[in-house]
Amino acid sequence: MKTKKQTAFTLIELLTVIAIIGTLSAILIPVIGSMRHSADSSKSVSNLRQIGNAVLVYTSSHGGAFPFLNRPANNPDADSQYFWPQALEESVFGWDRATQGKHPVFVDPTALSSHGISDYGGSTYIFLDANGANPNRAENTLSVNSLEDPSRTLVVCTSYAENSGKASWYVQGDFGRGGSPVNIPEARLNQQEIGVVFADGHVELIEKSQMYDDLEYRRSIFDVIAN
Repeated sequence: MKTKKQTAFTLIELLTVIAIIGTLSAILIPVIGSMRHSADSSKSVSNLRQIGNAVLVYTSSHGGAFPFLNRPANNPDADSQYFWPQALEESVFGWDRATQGKHPVFVDPTALSSHGISDYGGSTYIFLDANGANPNRAENTLSVNSLEDPSRTLVVCTSYAENSGKASWYVQGDFGRGGSPVNIPEARLNQQEIGVVFADGHVELIEKSQMYDDLEYRRSIFDVIAN
């Protein structure tokens, strides 16, 4: 009498298959994660380019003036805050934040924790503080025409708040002078690069080591030098 051929896996075969699956997972999961982060970084760079173009359009239609950081240009004592991303949304994108929420261009897929205003930080040396409660508030906006070299002046970058870990809607210009403010550039693109929009609208990816360790470099891109 013929016996049926055994088709079930032996224990050794099962363990071998499990080991192979484990090895493949160890190889593929980091690769997939890296690919996803690379795609997110590309999307973030695209956002920065759109923001850079929006800044150019805004300044061109406002006599060279950048928006204020956090107040309407015509009413710095307003009770409700009005942030620089909103100025770009309304003037350039035709977007109403009150009814449509934050414009997608201000949402960074690489940010670990998103911020309600913007995941990209505007430089406080460019978008001046017009808060009426600030005794040192700016009474006039900064003009792009006053910049010595717009192509080397940082306007917006990927940034975060050290005290919360959240993405930050502004980056403190004092960082460029060697200070240690809370809101600083963040190297979250491709896990080691800072996305930077310059005043002429172009975007660069800056290595973290260059931004953090080279004081002369970061001073050169943060400092606003008038003609």
